[in-house]
This record gives sequence, C-alpha cells and structure tokens, in this order.
Amino acid sequence: MKSILVVDDSASNLKFVESVLKDKYKLILVKSGEKALAYLEKKQVDLVLSDIMMPQMNGFELYEKIKVLELNQNVPLVFLTADIDVENEIKGLAMGAVDFIRKPFVPEVMLNRINRILQLEELNKNLEDKVKEKAVQIEKLSFEIISTIASVIEAKDSYTKGHSVRVAEYSALLAKELGWKESDVQNLKYIALLHDIGKVGIPDNVLNKPEKLTDREFNIIKSHTTIGGDILKEIETIDDVDSGAKYHHERYDGKGYPSGLVGDHIPAVARIICIADSYDAMNSKRVYRDRLPTDVIRNELVNGRGTQFDPDYLDVFVSLFDEGKLKLEFSDTDREKTISGESSALISQIMKSMDEEAKKAEACDYLTGLLSRKEGENKIIQAMKKKDGCLAFVDLDNLKRTNDTMGHLAGDYALKTVADVLSEYGKDAIVARLGGDEFVYYMIGVDREEAAKTIEQIMKSFAKKKENNTYLSVSSLSIGLSMTTSADIYSDIIKKADRALYYVKQSGKCGYYFYDNHVDEAKQEKQVDLKRLVSSLKEQGAYSGSLSVEYREFAKLYDYIQHLGERYEYNVHLILIRLEPANQNKLYIDEKEHAMTCMEKTIQASLRSVDISTRFSGEQFVVILTDAQNEYVEVITKRISENFHKIYDRKLINVHFDIAALLE
Repeated sequence: MKSILVVDDSASNLKFVESVLKDKYKLILVKSGEKALAYLEKKQVDLVLSDIMMPQMNGFELYEKIKVLELNQNVPLVFLTADIDVENEIKGLAMGAVDFIRKPFVPEVMLNRINRILQLEELNKNLEDKVKEKAVQIEKLSFEIISTIASVIEAKDSYTKGHSVRVAEYSALLAKELGWKESDVQNLKYIALLHDIGKVGIPDNVLNKPEKLTDREFNIIKSHTTIGGDILKEIETIDDVDSGAKYHHERYDGKGYPSGLVGDHIPAVARIICIADSYDAMNSKRVYRDRLPTDVIRNELVNGRGTQFDPDYLDVFVSLFDEGKLKLEFSDTDREKTISGESSALISQIMKSMDEEAKKAEACDYLTGLLSRKEGENKIIQAMKKKDGCLAFVDLDNLKRTNDTMGHLAGDYALKTVADVLSEYGKDAIVARLGGDEFVYYMIGVDREEAAKTIEQIMKSFAKKKENNTYLSVSSLSIGLSMTTSADIYSDIIKKADRALYYVKQSGKCGYYFYDNHVDEAKQEKQVDLKRLVSSLKEQGAYSGSLSVEYREFAKLYDYIQHLGERYEYNVHLILIRLEPANQNKLYIDEKEHAMTCMEKTIQASLRSVDISTRFSGEQFVVILTDAQNEYVEVITKRISENFHKIYDRKLINVHFDIAALLE
C-alpha cells in the first residue's frame, strides 16, 4: 500500500481526506509544515498533499524545504487550496508541483486525480529504473570490450597481455587529475581499451618478430593505426572512439604517424593515450626486451616532453608517476562482469569490422607487399575473362643457396627485390606471390612481342640491382610465359607457364621462355640455345677472389682437392674463421648478419682465385688454401683480420682463426 503524507492546519479537511483515501492508501496526517518536515526527514512517502495557506510555514515554503531533503527530495507534491488565484497555480507548477486539488473537495475527483498521479509516478520510476539499468549495462561495457580485445589481440601477441586494460586505467587516472568530468573519463577508458584493435590486421610473424624490424615490416606495424580507425569509424555508441586507435602514435612535434598532426590538432584523447601507451610499453616485458628500469622510464618520459608528448599532460603524468599513483589493482568483481545484451551488439559490430580488416590483411603477402596467392589468382581469373594477355610464372633462382650460405634475412631481401622489380613494371599488371620463391605476373592486353619486351626490362632491372650486392650474388630470375585468351582456363595456363619455366631451368636458368603449343614439346626440349646457355654459365660461374660455394659443394671440392694434394704433394690448409661478440655483447641477428656479410666481402678480396670458401654456420666461415706454405697462411689470416675491421668498424665482434694442415 502506497503512503501519502497529508498536511493541513484544518482538522476537518484532514478528516475529509482520510475518509476518501483511507481504504486505498496508508495516510500520515499532520497539521503543520514543521511536523511534515520532521516526518519526511526520517521516512519516505510516495506522495505529499499540502495546503497552501498555513500559519508559520505555508505550502510553498514547505515544498522548497522538501526539495533539499536527502530522503524525499523527488517526492511528488499536490497542493490543496481554496484559492482560485491563477498566479498561485502558476507559481506552484513552476516549482514542480504535479497538480492542484481545489476545496471544497469532491471525493470522486480527489480519488481519481490521486490514483492517476501515483500511476504516472510508478511509470516514471520504472523509466528511471530502466535508465539505471542501462547505466549499469554501459558500465559493464568496458570489461566486455577488455575481454573481446584481449581474446583477439593477446591471442596474436602474448607479450601485450593486459596492455589495453592498463593503458585505459593510466589514461583514466591522468584525465581525472586533469579535472575531466566523470562521463568524459569513462568515455576515454572505452577509447583507450580499443586503441590497439588495428593489430588484428597485422601478420603474426611481423607482430611477434623478436629481431629488429625491417623498414617494410615497421611500415606494416604502423598500419595498425589506420586499420584500427577504419574498424571503429562507424561506431557511434562511444564518442570519438576511432580517434584513439588512429592517432595514438601521433607526436606533439608533428613527427608521428599516420597523419603527422601537430600539437593541439591531435585529439586530446589520443594525446593522453600516447603517454599511457608509451609508459606501459616501457614498464612491461616485450618480445625483444625486459621491462625497463624505473629511472630509465622516467627519463624517457621527460625527454619526450614537447616532442613526443603534450607538455602539460606529461607534467601531470610525471607527478602521478613520482607520487606512486600509477599502481593498478583489478578486483574479482571486475573480472567476473559478463556481456550484457545491449553492449553485445556493439561487440558484434566491432568484431564484424575486425573480421573485414583481417580478410584485407590476408589479401596481402606481408613480406613482399604483393597480393597473396588467393587474391592474386582471383584477380587474374577475372582479368582473363575480359581481355587477352600473357601470364608469367617467375621463379627466384637459388633461394635455398642464399638462405643456407647467407641466412634467411638475405633470402627475404632477395624476395623483396624481386617484388620491387615486378611492381616497378606492374602498373598495368597483376602481381602476386604464389609462395616460397615463386611469383605470378599477369600482363593485361599485351601481345607476345610486348610481353617479351616487358620481361626483358624486368630481367635487366634485376641484374642492375644485383651488381655489387652480396645478398643477390647467387640470385637470378627464371621465367616461363604463356599467352592467354578469354576462352582459357587459369589452371591450364599456369601449367603451361610452369612447363615453360621448367624448360628455362633445364637450360641453365636465368632466362625466359614462351610456351608454344604449336611446337612439339619433345622437339622443344631437344633444342639448345647455346649462346644463351654460355651466357648463363658465365654469369652464374663468374667470380673474383676465392671461390665461394655452399657447404655441400664445398665438401665435394674438399675431397677433390685433398686427392690432388696427395697426388701432387702440395700443402692444403683448412681454416675455420669464427666471429664472436666482443665483451659478451648481446647482438641482434641483423647485426650478426651484417658482420657475416662484411667477412664474406673480406674473404673474397683477400684470397686467391684457387682458394675456396663457404659459410659454415651463422657465425663461421671455412676456407681451403691450396698449395700454400705456412708463412702464407699467417699472412692470409692477418690480412683477413685487418681487412675485416676496415669494413666492419663497430668494434662489437672479434675474429678468431683455427688452422689445420691437412697433409702433414
């Protein structure tokens, strides 16, 4: 039963109201405003009926005091009055009264009005409850997004576990300290939680690479900002949600990415997230390093003031850092919050966008930047239906030898070089990496002569890049071609191009050949282009200095030279050259590879053409000196050491020699 407080200085009026309402409502009857206030300070009621004209405290004065009470400040009030003055009615309604009931009272009118008022109040309360429920659901949203992002991003990179959550909390702490409104702080948390969502479009082997990234790989990593912005740009539930993802790597001095924004042109949320993100990155273990010491972190933050970071925001953040206020704790309640129906729709929308971006990432080969096999073949199939053309099956020769003798970084470099050359002549072509050392290059609307001219340009361009480049020293291109018509099937054309490629391989590599179904294949394979074969042998066999071979060939040559030495009685020496870090330095793999490249150049320049060398491991070379006296061996090792340190001047590596005379 709902309760109604009735205030009137007339006993007869109170008795009349009681007679009308007592069967339906719990009534509290008082004769003054003072007694009404005393009751309302202790107990809550559902409605107040108050006379206006009362001694000491009138109805208007009473209502003003009710509105500041903690317990009943929102209680609905109806004025009881015999006054017909319109101004009083206007005044009462302006104060917030819900209605007026005039004296003398008509029982049916009074009862109906009060019933209606309380029903409306019940509806309002239900509406308020729904609003509160909505607020609770929105509050849960942050934890649901944490769960969603963590499950996607942390599955790709275990070293970022908890990163988005921590960045959100650090951002909120800074915003509160800056005096932001609570609603704006909460919105910032949501934005910060999603700032790295674009990493869903970054290939795992780039995201988790333990060594230093190449320029191309770093550009791929940088693209997570624009990918994140694209994923979130249609989300309207959170204000400016895409700004955090897109701009958190902008720098205050304008040297950031992706847009090079300067100062206050960078959204405030992104400037805050930039500080929080950088702090957590330094304060956390990463795949390539451990957590940085506290003093180093502080120095890095201060050094970035006005360049990387907003100076005003940074000063406040450093104060939080110095006061020890950046320690985070998460309760079990936070972890247990689950997905609500309202926000799951937002999560679904985000996940849909993430899936679309992931598909875009699959369309690209991360290493070369070319189309992936699936995407490339689909585009070629569509192009073949519309116009005649020529399909080239391109193979990078000797990739395994490059990987075995110079390491996989050298192999990757060779593959990227092929991609760059094909792209250079691929403005009107479709270029894709099929996988491994194979590429497909489709020229649209060309005849045989035009196709041959383009392929010759590609081979000349690759040969030019190969000059004086150690990483490409054993690389060349073999290309099989097949002309196409709109009636052809892609699978048949690629097989024909593959047969033409096989013919090139059998003819000495480093060349191109058209598949011609009008010529007998058996006859094709009997024809030998002697001039091209000799040219190919000269190109692949030419060398200066020592003969550098892969280890399996080295083993055969070693056996051969040893037999010659025994037969003709000349000395044969085996030298193991070891590169070791100086002063127990820890070196990245690219630093080791740079040193090995320098040593390879040194060996080539220091030895005779009758000597043989091979790369034995990631840190060792082996050299065979044929018909060399002991004095010459000492001269050679000294020369190699001196020449190496002229080329490699970083003083991070020492050279050691182990020597064995094979025929003593």
